[in-house]
Amino acid sequence: MLSSGRALVRSVAGGWQFSALVSAQTGRPITLLSGQNRSNTSIGQDRPNLVGDPYGPGACGVATRCRDWIDPAAFVANPLGTFGNIGKGSLRFPGFYSWDMGLGKNFSFTERVKLQFRAEFFNVFNRVNYDECQITGGTSLTGASCNTNFIKRNSTGNFGALKQAFDPRIGQLALKLFF
Repeated sequence: MLSSGRALVRSVAGGWQFSALVSAQTGRPITLLSGQNRSNTSIGQDRPNLVGDPYGPGACGVATRCRDWIDPAAFVANPLGTFGNIGKGSLRFPGFYSWDMGLGKNFSFTERVKLQFRAEFFNVFNRVNYDECQITGGTSLTGASCNTNFIKRNSTGNFGALKQAFDPRIGQLALKLFF
């Protein structure tokens, strides 16, 4: 009886498989455009002048479900006849970090009949990863605009606010019967 009890414990407690995948990346570069032709060149590449810390509060105002990222008060219009002092790609979106984990075990009942159990969790630590293509700022950042990261400053009061995130923690359980 003692031997069969140990075999049952070994069958249930042993043989588990653990997997993990970590995804981490820095934020992509941002190029700000002023949206005005103050350089008088008509090429549409005028940038604002930086006069303060570009990252900080001020973008969300009283909006809920919003994260301040770029402070609109840190920028002023470029002087006439100039292109502005913000360099191309000199600012960055927030980075991305996610940890996915899985746990699984195969249970054998006979030589032919087996049951596989899997538990998988995505973004297991539930870190908020903001969707950089949903930053507000006067132009819709979808498709090609999102890939080039050009943002025009506007007067809507929410320039530089992050308003949408990727999925939170998601878990799933699975059973598979082999026969």
